[in-house]
Amino acid sequence: MVRASLKAMPASQAELRRVQGTPPGVEPTVVRQRLALVDALRGIAALAVVLFHVPNEFRRAAGIPAWMDWIFQHGGYGVTVFFVLSGFVITMSMRNGPWTLRYLVGFVARRSVRLDPPYWTAIALEVLLGYVGMRWLSAKEYPLPGVRDIVAHLTYTQGILGLPQISDVFWTLCFEIQFYVGLVATLVIATSVWMGKLAPSRYVLGFVFMALLSLSVLVRNEWILDLAPGTGLIRVEEFLVGVLCFLWASNRVSTNVTAGVLVATASARIVGGGAADVAVTWAAFALCAISYKRPSLDRFGRFKVLQFLGGISYSLYLFHASIVGRASSLLVSRMGAEVGQATMLLALVVVVLATVAFAWVMCILVERPALHLSKRVTFGLRPRLSNES
Repeated sequence: MVRASLKAMPASQAELRRVQGTPPGVEPTVVRQRLALVDALRGIAALAVVLFHVPNEFRRAAGIPAWMDWIFQHGGYGVTVFFVLSGFVITMSMRNGPWTLRYLVGFVARRSVRLDPPYWTAIALEVLLGYVGMRWLSAKEYPLPGVRDIVAHLTYTQGILGLPQISDVFWTLCFEIQFYVGLVATLVIATSVWMGKLAPSRYVLGFVFMALLSLSVLVRNEWILDLAPGTGLIRVEEFLVGVLCFLWASNRVSTNVTAGVLVATASARIVGGGAADVAVTWAAFALCAISYKRPSLDRFGRFKVLQFLGGISYSLYLFHASIVGRASSLLVSRMGAEVGQATMLLALVVVVLATVAFAWVMCILVERPALHLSKRVTFGLRPRLSNES
């Protein structure tokens, strides 16, 4: 997951700055050092996914009201928000290139150093907890992953290979890695073949964009092809909406083109039964655009709780599945028949807060060191941009 949060800087020095290297014909864009609303949205999405993974029996035992249960049931749409945010922030971070093979290698290396240590730690924790639960806590049978499973997970290829996920949330990371590499590779190839120009033709990139977006919608609606569940093309539509959001917000794509693409995509998805996905995708698009284009409204994302959740969102997303499900099931099995709903509701709140606290600890111990280390990767890359992490 890509974060947009960094230390706030005085408005007089860094609230707005000109972007160098703006393509001809495009009005120079201003980029603030921090997009608070994007950070807040990421934190909310991570917490929504946490709530989604609270088991049904725990929610029933806690007697939560119907409206709250509805929020829990639909928390999985936080993944859709993550995909849109990833497309938006990645495009912002690499907007000026240079899009060369050296850049591609450096980009992949930086993302690997940034993402891998927390992810590998989450893999180890999940396997450890699964084994301990089976061995000493009378938990359900836990099939220990083999060497092939571990290697596939370490390389984000388990979905494409059709292997079971060690954790329920790891599939999205496979998609994101495919998104990142695919986007940069497309830019590198387009730049290389377009008559040696410094930047590829916008028509070439536009054609590739629309081809991928259309193919993704058709595949997602199950109108064509039957791809492996781990193939990123299935969900690349949401990532590309995030890409389009930044291109429009930074005046690189016209409003008419943007509206046409969004309406056409939404119409096809609604016909295919994806109305809820469309609503969430459009909401994420709107909030990202507001955060970028309207500094006066972006301040609504600066609440400390939301910024805190945004700051630990990657760790919260990675580690919550290992904690929430097991703790909830354990509490229901040991307490459910003996205590009232009020006690179970308190237990649910404690489980969620404990999960957030654990994610914060892992963020400090693993994620932040990885982030600092990734800043040292400069192979073919410009210095890290303020909104990239």
